[in-house]
Amino acid sequence: MRTVQEYYIGAFSADNLFGFRMIISFSSIVILLYCIGLAALVWRAKSKGFENKFMSVLLVCEGIKASFIIAQVTPYIRSYEWLQDILWHWTIDVFFTAHITAIIMYLCIPIYYRLNRLSFMHRPSFKKHAWYIAPALGITIWLLIRTVPAFYVSDATWVVCEEGEEPTTDRWFGEDEEWRQGIEDDFKDTGDCTASYEATVTSQPPGLWAIALGSPIVSLLALLFIRSSIKSYQEGDNLDFSKSLTSRSLYIGFLGKVIILLFWFVLLILISVVNGSQVTFVDETLWRYGNPDFMERMLFFAWIFSLTLTPAAIAFEAMMFVHATLKDTVFGIDNNLRKTFTTAVFTGIGVISFIVGSELMESLLGYGAAGGVFVGVSLLVVRKPILLVLDKASNRFIPETHTPEETAYLDAYTTAMEDRIITKEERKLLDTVASTFGLNEKIVKQLESEYDSTLEEE
Repeated sequence: MRTVQEYYIGAFSADNLFGFRMIISFSSIVILLYCIGLAALVWRAKSKGFENKFMSVLLVCEGIKASFIIAQVTPYIRSYEWLQDILWHWTIDVFFTAHITAIIMYLCIPIYYRLNRLSFMHRPSFKKHAWYIAPALGITIWLLIRTVPAFYVSDATWVVCEEGEEPTTDRWFGEDEEWRQGIEDDFKDTGDCTASYEATVTSQPPGLWAIALGSPIVSLLALLFIRSSIKSYQEGDNLDFSKSLTSRSLYIGFLGKVIILLFWFVLLILISVVNGSQVTFVDETLWRYGNPDFMERMLFFAWIFSLTLTPAAIAFEAMMFVHATLKDTVFGIDNNLRKTFTTAVFTGIGVISFIVGSELMESLLGYGAAGGVFVGVSLLVVRKPILLVLDKASNRFIPETHTPEETAYLDAYTTAMEDRIITKEERKLLDTVASTFGLNEKIVKQLESEYDSTLEEE
C-alpha cells in the first residue's frame, strides 16, 4: 500500500509527465476559486440587478465544471478511500448538477439579453425569477436521473500494482463481479507491473458522457443567441450601444469557449481513432503505468493535454463574462483582465512546451529533463516577442471601453502632455475638465496612469 509521500513523488515523476496532471488538478481549484470570486464581485457590483445575479450563478456553475479532477490533488490511494468517498459526491453529483444548470441558463440568455426574434422572453417578470429557478431545476433534474442506469456509475475498483508482480483489483464500490473480473483480466494480460501504483477504474455510463458533451453543444446555441443580441441592440428604434458592447464581450467569451471545446472534441476523436476504440480509464492507466511504446506515450500526453482544455475554456469565458458585466462599474478592469490573460497563456505555453520537450528528448536520447530545461530557457530568451503577440491578442479580445466623459478627459490630458510636462495652468484646466465631466480623483489618476504607461512603452 502506497504512502502519501509516495503518491505525490510519483505524481511528479517522468512517467506522469512531470506532474502535468497534478498541475491541471491544482489549476482546476484555482479556476474554481477564480470563478467564485468573480461571481461575488459581479453580485456586489449591482446586487439588485437581475443580470448580475444571473451572471453570478452562471459563473459558479462554470467554475464547478472546470473542477472535474480536483480529487486528484488529495491522496488518491486506497488508505484514503474515505476521503475519496466524500469527494465522489463533488466529482459526480455537484459536477453534473452544474452541467445541467449551465445548459438551462444558456437557454435563458434571451431573458436577460434582448433578441428581436425572442423578444417575448425579455420580460422583467422572467428576469426576476429565472436566475434562481434555473439552478433549482438543475438540482431537481439530477436528483431524478442520478440513479437511472444510463446515468449511474454503478461500479468502481482499485487497480493495485507492485513492481514486478501481477496487477490485482480491490473493489471500491458496486456489486458487478463480472465487470470487476474483466478489469482485472485486462490488466493481467499486460504482464507484470513495471511500476508500483494504485489507480481507480469506474464504469462509464453513456448518459454522463451525453451531459458532458451536451454542454458545449448548447454553448453553440448560446453563441448564436448572443450574436443575435448584438444585432438587436444595434438595430431598430431602441438602440443601446452600451448593451451592444456588453453582448460583444459575452459573444467573445462564448466564442472562445466554443472554439477551445470544439478542439477538445476533435482531439478526443483523433485519440480514439489512433487508439482503435473509445478511450477508457483502463487505456489511460495502461498508458501511464504500463510499458507503452512511443505512440502510446503520445496518446497519453494528448489525453492529459485534453484535460487542460475545459478549464482553459471556462477561465477565458469567465474573464469575458466579468468584463461584460463590470466594464461600466469597475474602472480599470480592462487592463487587469488583459494582464491576467497574457500571463495565464504564457505560463500555459511554458508548461506544455517543457513537457513536450522532455518527452521528445526522453524518446530520442533518454534525457527527458534536459529537453525540458532547454525548451524552458529558449522560451525565456524569446519571451518578449511572445508577450507582444499575446498583448495584441488580448487587446483585440478586451478593448478599452471608456465612457465618453473619460475619453474627453484623456483627449485633454494627451494634448497637455505633448511636451511631457503638466504646468500649473494645465493642471487647473484639467481639474476643471474633470469636474465638468463628474470624474473623481481616483478615475483621473487611473486615466493619467494609463496614458503615462503608453509613453513609457515608447
